[in-house]
Amino acid sequence: MLKNILCVILNIVYLIVLNMAIYTDRTVLPSGEVREWHRSPLTRLHMADQSLLFYLQAALAAVSILTGLLLLFGVRSAVIRKIQLIAAVGSTVMFVIILIVTSNAHVKYS
Repeated sequence: MLKNILCVILNIVYLIVLNMAIYTDRTVLPSGEVREWHRSPLTRLHMADQSLLFYLQAALAAVSILTGLLLLFGVRSAVIRKIQLIAAVGSTVMFVIILIVTSNAHVKYS
């Protein structure tokens, strides 16, 4: 039961962190002025044309949260437990991958 609550809370925290402005982009403008932007991982994923990673992470988080809530409300099935475990691990892996990709992403300006 504690594992289910922890998985639900972690997936909510993952979605909150992905929306926080934790990256700073700086560029020198032609006038010599330096401009700064504070961006979230989702914004950087979108600007680098890699939004598919977030959609995959959101789907895994939704499955993990849904199955965690089912288990909390009394549905006891080995299949649901396995699905919840796989989705939780997949969501965590995708979260780490997104943070790695966004830290090394180069924004495409057009």
